[in-house]
Amino acid sequence: MEAGRKNRSLLKRSRYFVRGAFRRFYTPALLSSFWLAMAGVADSVFVGNGIGSSGLAAISLGAPIYLFYNILSYGFSIGGSIYFAGRLAEGREEEGNRIFVTIWKLLLGIYLVTVLLGLAFQPQLMKILGANPSNTIQWTYIRTQLIFVPIMFCQGPFYFFVNADNGPKTAALAMTVSGISDAVFSYIFIIRMHMGVEGSVYSTVVGAVLMLLITGSHIAGKKGSLRFRREPMDWEIVWLSARTGFATSVQYLFQFLTLIAVNRLLLKLGGSIAVAAFDVVYNISLLCGSISEGAVYAIEPMLSSYRSERNLENIRITLNLALFWSAFFTLIFGVLLSVFSDQFSILFGMTSGRELAYSEAGIRIFALSVLPAMLNLVFSGYYQAMLQEWLAYLITALRSLVLYLTALYLCSREGMDSIWYVFVVDEVLTLLFWIPVAVLRGGLLQLRGIDTRNVKTVVVDSTSQDIHLIIQDLQEFSEEHGANMKQATYIGLTVEEICCAIMDRFREQMGEIYVQVTTVVEGENEVTLYLRDNATEFNPFAENTEGISLEEGKQLELVGLRIVQKKAKEFYYRRYTGFNTLVIRM
Repeated sequence: MEAGRKNRSLLKRSRYFVRGAFRRFYTPALLSSFWLAMAGVADSVFVGNGIGSSGLAAISLGAPIYLFYNILSYGFSIGGSIYFAGRLAEGREEEGNRIFVTIWKLLLGIYLVTVLLGLAFQPQLMKILGANPSNTIQWTYIRTQLIFVPIMFCQGPFYFFVNADNGPKTAALAMTVSGISDAVFSYIFIIRMHMGVEGSVYSTVVGAVLMLLITGSHIAGKKGSLRFRREPMDWEIVWLSARTGFATSVQYLFQFLTLIAVNRLLLKLGGSIAVAAFDVVYNISLLCGSISEGAVYAIEPMLSSYRSERNLENIRITLNLALFWSAFFTLIFGVLLSVFSDQFSILFGMTSGRELAYSEAGIRIFALSVLPAMLNLVFSGYYQAMLQEWLAYLITALRSLVLYLTALYLCSREGMDSIWYVFVVDEVLTLLFWIPVAVLRGGLLQLRGIDTRNVKTVVVDSTSQDIHLIIQDLQEFSEEHGANMKQATYIGLTVEEICCAIMDRFREQMGEIYVQVTTVVEGENEVTLYLRDNATEFNPFAENTEGISLEEGKQLELVGLRIVQKKAKEFYYRRYTGFNTLVIRM
């Protein structure tokens, strides 16, 4: 019964830390993801109202270019930021910065080369996309896209790395400003200044520049671990980042291919009006998907940290929070789409005849797919962060290519009346396929491969009367799993001194103080302590212990902390997700 009480107490304290971190990451990530999608919606809304279905068709035909660069930007940036967060959680700050510089330089180089090739062979590129090189609107839009690629798609590495560098609010502010600016200038350029469909690209460039300035100030101002400095290219991390990041960003490659197929099919079934209607539904799908993507962006750095600590309970709590809030907001959005499908259609300028009929039916049927799509997106991001890339690849390949094309073939046989069911059939079949595979091969959460036999997590709080019993428990666990007596003694001293230093300093200023301690024993070679507390900013290793005098009785309360400082093999402190985090190797 006593053990059960302790387990419940530990779970409660763990939830406290995870929920605090999730709140800090989720709201900014959700807002930034939403406004990024909203910017694309605004472009289509103003193009539809200012130019008409011919403008929307041009955007849809040029969309594969955005998707191609999203593959690169999101793939390398997400993958790199996951490894970056893991390095910081382990206290390896220089390695983390090298990852950032490597990914940024790689992407910029690829952008410049591919843009030059695209401009040189634009007629051939347009034919591949299904566009007409003699159509002035389509030609101008695609050319403008290509010219500004290096600016627009440098947003990826800056957003994801700053977000993982304990800067979720800065990253969210930057993306929110980018999205709002994009929407505002889209109205100005297209509706007020009559700049044509290329005005939607110019508005995106304005937003991108503002976003880069804001996130760049985080790095230039040294507000985290990221630095602008010369670093050698780390080609191993390029491969690792691609392997991990492309597990979800490969969806843009699949969308690139399927969108070309869809546009060609729609041109046959209903002409440019059908392509324009599909662009409306596609933009709404991005807006809905931003809810799940926001959750994924929030939990990826958290999961990377908890995976490094081998803290399975924190991992479970994090996933549950992401699923709950994603489902909550997604269901609300789905109901709004079902009830107001005609108003959403009119918003995009689809006001009469076949335009309104196609888009209204598409929105209403799409609403049926939002919940299964949310589950597919959140779990795909979860598996990516947990470095179970094969499952993320499987989900992405199924929903974005294999089952999508299958559903497209089946649903298009009855013409435009049934083609919209492709979204529902695709997402449901994807769920029915990957869930049994995951359960059979390692379990739904894929935690079996994480060895926790030599890991122990405890929580000490300011009301604890039995801190010495907790420390004794940690020492006995450490010795049982390979630590020698000297290391076990040092573990006890370290935990006691740091916990006491935190409690003594903040006991009167705060209510309850919690310190989560995770011990990872790697035999006699290395023991690592991960400490996380909810006190205000405090680095015990920055305490000045030089004034200790045994003879004069000065600063005797710091004697134990002085021993910890001298004996630590390596230590790393940072203020992360609103908590003090400390990594100590001995």
